[in-house]
Amino acid sequence: MAEELISHIDTREKKPAARTGIVICECGDKIASVLDTDLLRERSASLPGVVYTMSEPYPCNIDGRSRIRQAIIDHKLERVLIAGCAPRLVEHLFQQTMEEAGPAGRYLSVVDVREHCAYVHASNPVAAMEKATNLIEMGVARLTEIRPAQTFSSDVVKSAMVIGSDLGALTVALALADGDIDVTLIERESQLGGTIYMLQEGAKDLIAENLDIVSKHPQIQTLLNTRVTEVTGQPGNYQVHLIQDDQNFELNVGAIILATGVRPKSLDPNSWYDHSLVVSQIQFAHELEEAINAHDELALHDVVMIFRTEDAEGRECSPLCCTAGIRQAIRTKQLNPDINVTILFRDLYLGEAGGPGENLLLQAKGLGVNFFRYHKHHPPVIGKNIVEVADPLTDQPLRIPCDRVVLTMPLVHQEDAIALAAMLHLPQDKRGFILERRIRLRPGDYVDDGIYVVGGAHYPTDTAETLLQAHIAAARALRFLGRDSLTSTGLLAEVDESLCTGCGNCSQICPTFAITLEKRDGLLSLATVDLLRCIGCGNCVVVCPVKAISLPGYGDPAILAQISAALSSPGLEKPKGVDQPVPKIVVLACEWSAYAAADIAGARRMSYPADVRIIRMNCSARFDPNHALWAFLNGADGVLVGICHKGECHYGNGNLYAEERVTKLKKQLAEHGVDPRRLRLEFFTADDGLAFANLMKIFSSLMRK
Repeated sequence: MAEELISHIDTREKKPAARTGIVICECGDKIASVLDTDLLRERSASLPGVVYTMSEPYPCNIDGRSRIRQAIIDHKLERVLIAGCAPRLVEHLFQQTMEEAGPAGRYLSVVDVREHCAYVHASNPVAAMEKATNLIEMGVARLTEIRPAQTFSSDVVKSAMVIGSDLGALTVALALADGDIDVTLIERESQLGGTIYMLQEGAKDLIAENLDIVSKHPQIQTLLNTRVTEVTGQPGNYQVHLIQDDQNFELNVGAIILATGVRPKSLDPNSWYDHSLVVSQIQFAHELEEAINAHDELALHDVVMIFRTEDAEGRECSPLCCTAGIRQAIRTKQLNPDINVTILFRDLYLGEAGGPGENLLLQAKGLGVNFFRYHKHHPPVIGKNIVEVADPLTDQPLRIPCDRVVLTMPLVHQEDAIALAAMLHLPQDKRGFILERRIRLRPGDYVDDGIYVVGGAHYPTDTAETLLQAHIAAARALRFLGRDSLTSTGLLAEVDESLCTGCGNCSQICPTFAITLEKRDGLLSLATVDLLRCIGCGNCVVVCPVKAISLPGYGDPAILAQISAALSSPGLEKPKGVDQPVPKIVVLACEWSAYAAADIAGARRMSYPADVRIIRMNCSARFDPNHALWAFLNGADGVLVGICHKGECHYGNGNLYAEERVTKLKKQLAEHGVDPRRLRLEFFTADDGLAFANLMKIFSSLMRK
C-alpha cells in the first residue's frame, strides 16, 4: 500500500505555482504581542508561488477587507492565504471579498495562528513562531493543490405530494394548499382518515372537519386506492411513479411529505382465547362509540383492560396506548357507573408529570377504576370469564371476573412503511419507524432534500403532537417550495469518467444516496453524482479503489501536501542541548469536533505541546488510511484522528467509518511490526477544549517515550 501511494504521488503532474498572496493578521496585539508578524511576512515571502505579503491590524473589518480586495486586483493574485483566527469565524467574510475581487477561480485558505499558536503557546514565543511559520507553509501547500468547489442549480417544481390521509396528512395538505401550492393526497385505502384517530382525543372531529375542506379545496387532488411504486429525480423535482386500480402513471412534484401514521397490531386470529370475550383497543373504541350513538348504557358488568408494554418481538408501548386506554375506562364508567373496570399494567407511560396523562389517571381513580400492576415474568392469563394474575407482592393468584377483555396491542408502522422509506432514502429504527433527521447537525451550505415526515410515521403521536409536527413540516415545505431554484454551494464529489470502473463501492457507502450507477457503452458502468443530494462528506473518495472520485478542497493531493509540509518543519527538530527527542505529531481533525475543540482550547489559553500539527478535515469520513501511512513515511511519530461522538456526525455515519478504518489500520500496523499506539482515534465534542488539550499532552508524552 505504501509503495502504491508513493508511486501515485511521484507521478502526479507538477503544476506551476500560482500567484499567491499572504495576509498576516495582527488582531490588534492579540497575535502581534506573541508572534513577530514582520518576520512571519519575511518567511512567508520565500514560499513557492508567493508574490505578495501584507499585514493588517484587523483584516476582517470593512477597511481591511477593502485593502485585501484591492491587493488581489493590483497584484493579480490567484490564491490568498489569511493567517489569522479560527476559519469558522471569518472564512465566509474573506470568501465574499474574493468573489467581489472577481473573476472566478481564485482560491482562499484561512490558517489559524491565533487560537492554535499565539493563544495556546503564549508562554513559549519561539515555539509559537515556529509553529505559525509551519502552519502558513501547510496552508500554502494546500492552496497549491486545491480546486474550487463547483455549484449546481435546479428549478423547483411548485407542487407537493402528501402520502397518507390521517390527521397529520390532512393538516399538512391544507396548510400547503392555503399557501398556494398544488397538493396531491395519496391514500392506499378506499377512504381517507385512517383508523388511529380512534385512539387520539378529539382527532375524529378534526378529521371530519378537514375532510370536508379538503374535498372542496381547488388545489388539492385526492387519489384513493393508490400506491407509490418508485421515486426518482432530485430535490425540488421528483418523479413519483404510482399505481391506481392497475393503472400506472407518474406525477412531478417538488416536495414529498410522508404521513402514513401507525396502526395497532392485530389480534392473533389463531390465539387460544375466546374472541367473543377478547377485543383490541380499536375494537373496543368502536364498541363504545356505538353505545354512545345509541344512547345505550353498555351491557357489560366486568371489563378488564390489559396494558402490555411490549410484545414478544420487543416492541414497546407508547403514551398514546396508555392514555387512550385510560380514556376508554373513563368513558365506560361514564356510560355505566356500575361496570367494574380493572386496568392491569406493568408500566404506565403517561408523559410528563402533571400533564394530561396524569390528570386522566386521577380522574379514572376518582370514578372507581381499579389499577393493578403485574410482574413482567408473570403476565395475566385469560380464561373463561376470568383473568388470573399473580400479585407481585404476595405471589398469590388473583382471579378477576370479566365479560370483556381489552388488549392494548402495540402500535406498529404501516405495512408499506419499509418500502416507502427505501424509496425516499429515509432511515428507520429497529421497529420500522422513520428516524428524525438531525437537521441541526447537517452543514448549512447544502440544500434540503424536500422530503418531510409527520406524526405516526416517526412514532405513535397524540393529537397535539401530530398537529405540531404537521404545521412544522408544512412551514418547512412552504419555505422549500417558495424558492425558484435550489443551489448547492458546498463541496461536491466529482467523478473522473476515464477512471471509473463502476464497481459500486461509492453508491453503497453514500449517506444521502447521491451516487448511482448508470450504464454506458462497454462493460463498465459509470458512477454519477446527484449534485443536489451530495453533502461532500468524502466517504466515496476513500472507498474508490482507482481514485476516480475527488472532493475539491479536500482531495488527496491537498491533504498529503499539508502532511508533508507539517513534517518538513525545522521547528520540529530536536533543539540543541535537549536529550529527549521532540515527537512529530499530526492530528487529522474533523472540523465539527476535534478542530473546533482545538479552537476552544486556544481561546481559553489551554496550552499543549507545540509539536502538534493540526490538519482541518471536513469530516472524519474523509480519513483515508493512506493519510496516516503517508505521515509515518514522512517521519511522523504519531497520528491522531479526532472525530465526532457516535450519533453526532454532521454527515451521517462518517465517524463510524473512520473508527472502522483506524481499527483495521492499527491491526495492520501491528502485523508489520509498527507500534499501533502511534495511531490513535479519539472522540471529541466541539466545546470541550480541555479534553483536547489534555489529550494532546498525553499523546505527546506517550510518543516521547
